[in-house]
Amino acid sequence: MLICLVASGQELNYMPGEILVQLAPSYSTDQLSLESSEAAIIGQKKVSEVMNIHLITIDRNKLSETEAIAELYKNDQVRIAQLNHKVSLRSVTPDDPLFGNQWQYYQENDRDIDADEAWEISTGGETLNGDIIVAGVVDDGFNVNHPDLNENLFINTKEIPGNGIDDDENGYIDDVNGWNAYNSTGVLQVLSHGTAVYGIIGAKGNNGVGVTGVNWDVKVMPISGSSGNESVVLEAYSYILESRILYNETDGAQGAFVVATNASFGIDFGQPEDSPLWCEMYDTLGQNGILSTGATINGNFDVDEIGDVPTACPSEYLIAVTNTNQSDVKVTQAGYGAETIDLGAPGAGTFTVTTNNYGTFGGTSGATPHVTGTIALLYSAPCQTLADLAMDDPELATRIVRDLVLENVDPNESLEGITTTGGRLNVNNSMVALMDACDTLLGLDDQLPGEDNVLVYPNPARTEITILNPDNRAIERVEIYTLDGKKLETLSLVGERVNVSSLSAGTYVLKIQIAGSSNPIHKMIVKQ
Repeated sequence: MLICLVASGQELNYMPGEILVQLAPSYSTDQLSLESSEAAIIGQKKVSEVMNIHLITIDRNKLSETEAIAELYKNDQVRIAQLNHKVSLRSVTPDDPLFGNQWQYYQENDRDIDADEAWEISTGGETLNGDIIVAGVVDDGFNVNHPDLNENLFINTKEIPGNGIDDDENGYIDDVNGWNAYNSTGVLQVLSHGTAVYGIIGAKGNNGVGVTGVNWDVKVMPISGSSGNESVVLEAYSYILESRILYNETDGAQGAFVVATNASFGIDFGQPEDSPLWCEMYDTLGQNGILSTGATINGNFDVDEIGDVPTACPSEYLIAVTNTNQSDVKVTQAGYGAETIDLGAPGAGTFTVTTNNYGTFGGTSGATPHVTGTIALLYSAPCQTLADLAMDDPELATRIVRDLVLENVDPNESLEGITTTGGRLNVNNSMVALMDACDTLLGLDDQLPGEDNVLVYPNPARTEITILNPDNRAIERVEIYTLDGKKLETLSLVGERVNVSSLSAGTYVLKIQIAGSSNPIHKMIVKQ
């Protein structure tokens, strides 16, 4: 038997006797056993219906966690087996004095995210198609009765509160305003950390009360489940995921139009390879239309070297955020990484809602919700193309919004070379880029996928694409643009094939000129 020795006084970074297991579709834990000791499994709980993830409890007197994981992998129906790691909130220590206003949105010196300018285009709420935009916040607890938050609280109108019945048959009982993954109920905890994060994303704006969030009118779905262990986190995310899947499948009749999730918590020095299920969750969320954000470690560490969960997770649907201050400089005690951390955002000393009042909040926990709020705000832009794609091709819409955020930062010397973008969030830059692309470049209002006969494949592409024109008219020219309208290059054609290997990963627009046609055809492609 393998014995795991732990030094006296050293705390385990995982829950003793607990294993997270992802099984093949339609396979259940009832069919699961451990060959060396069938009686070793003494408990089980389903954590995620969509991803078929289960939490099993083993008798540690019969075998260790390491032995159990080894045994589980002998079953070809087991996709992933891992320890149930402990998770903690990112510490929040505001390092700036109390401010009387929300400097993160506007400063005379322009060291801000220019939210006031973005609000001239949209203040949030709905897409042009009337889909009510929801941001999911996984955190510790929330004072949803705060006068600046309750108007923007997500409400599951299909559920009757307090009757102990799953009225909408979504698998969750009394989930009127979200979910508490700590105890699997619809009763949320009331705590300060989540309340402040909620306020940055979606404190009600223009209501004559207190402060405003990045979004004036977004609906916030609060989920208690950010600390303790990974099974809690996975259950929390799964509630959000299932809500969006249900919305997609019922064309908005049920579920929620969740477009973003916020994680201001994690595992300091965590290694993504040790938490594959958590990292994989972001891929699944993204494929269904949800872009996620994660706060990196509050410490002067290179995440590329020391690791961090979730911000070192390799998912392209996770934006990793570090912390800047009122002087527009990265805070010393904030993580960085040229390969893992994407951008900075105002966090230190930002002014927002507190549990029962208003005050400062900080750390990477305060930076990240500014990005989450920006994602949700972009979906409210008066761009019909994005509104349509959000339901017709939610994964593509997610990629587009991701690139709009990352490709339109304000360059920042303190972030150069230590983040993937070298810049700090600018919500107005992203909003303007979207509107420019929607109105003047994309021209897709009458050219949604399938409505013209020019085909581009494969999409997503890696090294080469083929442009197929069934009318057999010659293709005269192919140009490629970023989503903000910047022309990159004219691509050379060899027959019907175009080499795109020189492009960085991201979303682009092809401008295809057909012989005899006065108007070019625009096609969005994703380069992997």
